[in-house]
Amino acid sequence: MEKSLFSFIWRFSKRQQIFILCVTVLTYPVTYILLELPKLIVNDAVQGSGFPRAVFGFEFDQVSYLVLLCFTFLGLVVVSNGLKLFLNVYKGRLGERMLRRLRFELFQRVLRFRLPHFRKVSSGEIIPMITSEVEDVGGFIGEAFALPAYQGGMLVVQLGFIFMQDPLLGLAAISSYPIQAYIIPKLQRKVVLLSRRRVKNVRVIADKVGESITGVPEIHANDASAWHSADLSDRLYENFKIRYEIYNRKYFIKFLNNFMNQLTPFFFYLIGGYLVIEGDLSIGALLAVIAAYKDLAGPWKELLAYYQMTADVSVKYQTVVENFDPVDIYPAERLTSDETVALKGDLVLSNVSFSGGAAGQEVFDVSLKVPQGQMVAVVGPDGSGRAEVLQLAAGLVSPSSGRVEIGGQDLDKLSEATLGREIAYVGGAVHVWTGTIRDNMYYGLRHRPLVGPERTAEEQRAHERWLTEARLTVNPTYDRAAVWDDYAAAGVKDLAELDRRALELLSAVGLDADVYRLGLQSRFDPTLDDKFAERILAVRATLERRIAEDPTLRGLVELWNISQFNASATLAENLFFAVPKDPDITMDQVPDLPEVKAFLKETGIDGRLEEIGLKIAETMIELFANVSGDSGLLGTYSFITQDDLPEFDRIVRNARSVVQKSRMQDADRARLAGLAFKLVPARHRLGVMTDELKAEICQARKQFLEKVVAPGETFVAIDPGVYLPPLTIEDNLLFGRARVDRRDARQRIDQVIRSIVEETGLREPIMFAGFNYHVGVSGSRLSASQRRRLALVRGLLKNAPVTILDDIATGLNDEDQQLRQTLRALLEGRTLLFGSPYTGLAEEFHAHVLLDQGRLASKQADPT
Repeated sequence: MEKSLFSFIWRFSKRQQIFILCVTVLTYPVTYILLELPKLIVNDAVQGSGFPRAVFGFEFDQVSYLVLLCFTFLGLVVVSNGLKLFLNVYKGRLGERMLRRLRFELFQRVLRFRLPHFRKVSSGEIIPMITSEVEDVGGFIGEAFALPAYQGGMLVVQLGFIFMQDPLLGLAAISSYPIQAYIIPKLQRKVVLLSRRRVKNVRVIADKVGESITGVPEIHANDASAWHSADLSDRLYENFKIRYEIYNRKYFIKFLNNFMNQLTPFFFYLIGGYLVIEGDLSIGALLAVIAAYKDLAGPWKELLAYYQMTADVSVKYQTVVENFDPVDIYPAERLTSDETVALKGDLVLSNVSFSGGAAGQEVFDVSLKVPQGQMVAVVGPDGSGRAEVLQLAAGLVSPSSGRVEIGGQDLDKLSEATLGREIAYVGGAVHVWTGTIRDNMYYGLRHRPLVGPERTAEEQRAHERWLTEARLTVNPTYDRAAVWDDYAAAGVKDLAELDRRALELLSAVGLDADVYRLGLQSRFDPTLDDKFAERILAVRATLERRIAEDPTLRGLVELWNISQFNASATLAENLFFAVPKDPDITMDQVPDLPEVKAFLKETGIDGRLEEIGLKIAETMIELFANVSGDSGLLGTYSFITQDDLPEFDRIVRNARSVVQKSRMQDADRARLAGLAFKLVPARHRLGVMTDELKAEICQARKQFLEKVVAPGETFVAIDPGVYLPPLTIEDNLLFGRARVDRRDARQRIDQVIRSIVEETGLREPIMFAGFNYHVGVSGSRLSASQRRRLALVRGLLKNAPVTILDDIATGLNDEDQQLRQTLRALLEGRTLLFGSPYTGLAEEFHAHVLLDQGRLASKQADPT
């Protein structure tokens, strides 16, 4: 990277900077004429004589001459501001392009860091540098040459105009500049050093906050909140001290500038007034000089601010470059090259040493040969160097001495395209990406875009504009909308075959049952596959018939029926009998929708709900007011907590008072209605839902469907003949609620659903729907075991000739033994390095090596 900010700017934008300078020069004569015209208007047009005047062959009397000069002034004002507008837009666009380029280059450098480097820096430090710290750099790039040229030119033009009126006034105008030019840089130098300290301190704060977020469970488990709070507080105080000192110095500089700028008019009034009295200067000239000086203050102030901004932005750029330019960074070609080399042959480690592993782990003079197609166990406890040796074999880290080769190819000299496609590595600390299960499974096949999407003419024009911007900022032109999945690498022809291959591997690693369950919990868009939605509806009808025909099942579930009240559902579900089309809107949020509020008020149901909520609150307070919070009795009543009881007690007291009830706040009324909406009569047996009230709710339901659901676009009505996209697949299958007053109802109904799904061959499509299950941020919605197995499927799908697994399925239980047997069968004929901390499973492989404290302790040759 360029060490100097101005070197970076000039290298990548010199043509644009020269163009900006050329346009800037055009503003100089316009500005000078704008300064001259007011003097001409006052002295020549208003106070002048000798009319008519000839201008370009036309004669003008005094009034028309005045109008000509004024319109000329107005026209030049438009031209001047038009040039400024063009320059500002052009500079802003250039700055954003250069900022995009800089950020992308920084990100590319992060990808080129060697793995040990990430143990020296954290994401909490890197992320702010790429995002916030270089933000000011983008704004500065457009101004880097234009601002001093424009403002400096304006300064020279205006000073030249003042000197043309009178040299003494010109000297008075520049009298303070030498002092400011000498003092300001000296004061600013300290501000620059303080800014550097502030940037570094903010990085530390970001790092500490990021570490605390990652380690929140440990903080709570060890009651360490006070320690972390104190630590962050000290660092925030340090930041406060730095910023306070910066403010003191910065505003002192501003005070000094303002004082010097206000001192100059004193000389103007004194000297200029004297010259006017003596008749050596006209009043118009004096007024023009004073007006010019007012404009003169702006450029000088901008130049001083530019100097301060240059110093500040240069510090930020240099501190960023220092962190993104390590001496051992990989060459750019390793990342960008698309050339691949087939890695066929033996895997050989020759006298390999390495330092910089986890906890400073080192590897000393390891020599190892794994014949092509052999399966070797690399055994050693954590800290033995096992993980480092496997990473060396995968080309993820580079040896400090020695060579790692596959088929005679030095891994340290190969591109990422070769290493990432020819070697499948799954370590113990797997990473699952934010996205769907499908995204994570096929992640190892998405190397480059393969087939571009079809676009309309308008979409193609937008894409061409995107391509142009990408080229101007040296960003990649890869099309994210293209097909990236490399079917050939996975040994399939299309997406359907790839899905089926992935399903086979999920079953092989024991993740199919989990994906099936996640598929049941997923939402499905029926527009993507009408037949699948139809099959769901067919299973729903089959399930309904089986429940109706089997008396033992009939008592386990309450199906949705528009004319009946469902006692196992909430009052809100019974009243609305519809679900929001927007899946992000929960049933608790439905009463807050404007159309729902209007309906409740119009029909008077809101008052009825308040009465129900009041009865519930009274009963709860009477039963549990004296119950301790840790008794667990409130657990059954999940819609009200111990902390809520005092607030509802206040609301109940107000409601009992006739005077207070009339003044009850809308928020209190809403809380009572919300309490009623959460009521599940079969679970919360509080005696408030009478048969009459149930009939009233069913009647209001029909009105809601007619007045709100039918004419609007917000809800989808619950209909036994319609697939409901906002509901999960499981809810669409059951189309009702398991009886909450029967303890075994949910489990038995699930068994019936599974049975019908198997009978109708719907299990596989549901699993495919589970591919679209969102795993959460970094896989947070999956268990640790699920994340490891998902990463394992990702590695197996690559069909790489070399597979390296570390701490995967290393247990001695039957499940892990079966998985290892499956893996050996799947990888038959390929090279496999299997890392394990346990020596007991070494016999399962062709050979094994034992590592101890970074050295090769023993080695068993291939028994064949």
